[in-house]
Amino acid sequence: MLTAGISTAQTTPLDSAKVLVASNRTRDAIPVLERLIKADPHLAAHNYFLGLSLVREGIRISEATGYLEKAAGLYAATDVNPGMGEPELVHFYLTIAYSRQRECKKALARYYELVEVYSGSDPFYPNEAMKWVVLCNEPQRMAQEMTASPETSTSRPVVRDRLVAVRQGLSPKDSVVTRPVEFSTQSVLYGVQVGALVRPTYTVHFPGLKNVGVYVDENGIYRYVIGNLTYRSQAEKLLQQVREAGYPDAFIVDINNPERFREEVVLLNEIGIQRQLKGDVEFRVQIGAFTDVLPEQLAKLYMRLDGLHEVRTAELTLLMVGSFSDYDEALREKEKMTRAGFADAFITAFNKGQRIPVSMALQHLQNNKDVEHLKEGGNNKHR
Repeated sequence: MLTAGISTAQTTPLDSAKVLVASNRTRDAIPVLERLIKADPHLAAHNYFLGLSLVREGIRISEATGYLEKAAGLYAATDVNPGMGEPELVHFYLTIAYSRQRECKKALARYYELVEVYSGSDPFYPNEAMKWVVLCNEPQRMAQEMTASPETSTSRPVVRDRLVAVRQGLSPKDSVVTRPVEFSTQSVLYGVQVGALVRPTYTVHFPGLKNVGVYVDENGIYRYVIGNLTYRSQAEKLLQQVREAGYPDAFIVDINNPERFREEVVLLNEIGIQRQLKGDVEFRVQIGAFTDVLPEQLAKLYMRLDGLHEVRTAELTLLMVGSFSDYDEALREKEKMTRAGFADAFITAFNKGQRIPVSMALQHLQNNKDVEHLKEGGNNKHR
């Protein structure tokens, strides 16, 4: 089963750390980031994410301050656009770090830095930073804040989980289409986050779950969330169901401002992000493509190969061979085509005549196997 910390084979260690941070698992992110700091102590992102993770956990605050100050200097030196999320929020975490160390003048100075460069429409970060500036001058209240319940403590979480739409972190091969989201209520809305990814994927890769929405946060992390519920008690019931479905790392997300959901991911590579497959899937091997003119080399294939298929797109005609319900059979056919001289041959997948990603087809087959296994288990109990 996939969990709230799922990642892909193509992710870097920094990507993995970002996913952990996005999943409220900063304690797990810290050792990953410490290794990255040792490997490259001069990268702004390494210092930034380690600093914020330590602040969120409420540990080693003096050390966290050093990392964040270094990140702030590196961002300033490279003239990174402060509207991209990280450079401006480094001032937010420094405000908290200095407040916790009772260095109130430095905390106030960082608060002013944050207000000067902050480009977001959501007032949460400036308001939360000001709260810590006030707490810095009221040590008794700060002590109460730091010993409060996990829901309100500085360690978990100082920052509520924000969902916003920023197109970052995409693979060059990915094409993402989003749409505006409008809510009928201005009150608090809750959801359950079931996954966080650096590279987007289809919701079919979350087996056992339906109605999963996809959003992008300020660090380019794709978040997979179920539900827009008015009461936290409702979200807690949903969270229980999600965890029982095999997602133990799922957690409740606070959604206090609909502007954070201005857009949601609708299409990934021209296919609906929430598309659910029905019926059988079919694998084929693509061996060529052409426009309005059929190349002579491909024309000769009609005389040599059985079972050729033409699939027409808006710009191309794709030439394919074979039709297999089993992926391994398609793989053997692809290897056969490669030996025959089609070095660029590759496997494609279809469902009800429409082309789909091979990964989606394989997940569909796996889901069907899981369902059959459960049915067999139930039948055996009644024998």
